[in-house]
Amino acid sequence: MFVRPTASVLCIAALLLPISAGAQDNVSAEMQGEVSVVKEKADSFFMQLGAPMADADHAVRAIVAGGPLEARTDDVKKLIEQTQSLDVRIGPYKHHELVSSRNVGSDLVFLRYLYKGDRYPVVWYFTFYRTNGNVTGTKKEWSVISLRFDTKVEALDR
Repeated sequence: MFVRPTASVLCIAALLLPISAGAQDNVSAEMQGEVSVVKEKADSFFMQLGAPMADADHAVRAIVAGGPLEARTDDVKKLIEQTQSLDVRIGPYKHHELVSSRNVGSDLVFLRYLYKGDRYPVVWYFTFYRTNGNVTGTKKEWSVISLRFDTKVEALDR
């Protein structure tokens, strides 16, 4: 005998389904630990930006230190200036949250964060890369090879 489920049974079943809240994580199992290292770097960056005495200059210079972006002084200076104007444009920093993370192979990681201002959010994009440091195969530190933000929050819906 087949019993047709009632609407209340369907609602209960829907409540039992796992709810996907938070970040879209496309990180392979073997890279979880490595990606947590770069997430900590990004979190430190945001904590410096959101501190009561926010220091965009120090935050940007610290996250690009040791990587190829550090030598691109004009680009770094421009990013610092744009970052310093965030409070005026979007309001004071309220919070940040990881929106997505994914790795490509074992040495390239992409992170997207929603940076929430009092009036408007922006999306920060981080690309981290590392290589073998020497002939023994020892891995170098993760370094940022791309860092930018924009106000295209609609792109997060894809």
